[in-house]
Amino acid sequence: MTTPAHSAVIVVGLQPGFAPGIVRTAAEFAHRFHASLLCVTVDASLLSLGKRADGSEMIEPLDPDTADSTPRGLSDDETDTARTIAGEHRVPVDFLLRAGMPARALAAVAEDHDAGLIIVGTHSGRQRIGEFFNGSVAARLAHQQHRPVVVVPTNPVGLDDPLPWDAS
Repeated sequence: MTTPAHSAVIVVGLQPGFAPGIVRTAAEFAHRFHASLLCVTVDASLLSLGKRADGSEMIEPLDPDTADSTPRGLSDDETDTARTIAGEHRVPVDFLLRAGMPARALAAVAEDHDAGLIIVGTHSGRQRIGEFFNGSVAARLAHQQHRPVVVVPTNPVGLDDPLPWDAS
């Protein structure tokens, strides 16, 4: 039996501090579907203004008092963790860094790479505040583009426990 080529792509949304279970679940899907992983980190503190004629991206900070327009991505340790998990499943993995609205950026990357699936994790802590103002990335993806979306629970509560946004 020959090993199939990994021509299919699964886009995985990862933010700094991601739960390794997101990559583990994505790697399991990729292994089953003979796909590669494309891990995408989106810096939502920056705004993507489109592409220049040379193909480079025009990026500006949302905060006018901030001069830094360099997107912040995963740390080297986080990238190594994702590579290790993908390697354990014998799945190729690559990384991209984008700026702007996370759902829009993930959908654009999925479109550019003809991804069969987008995988994201649930949020907790400070990231929930961003979702309050910007809406859930998973919900936006499920309603604003045509690819299937898998949401990986990162810190589930019991059925009888209050939901994270109801807890005080």
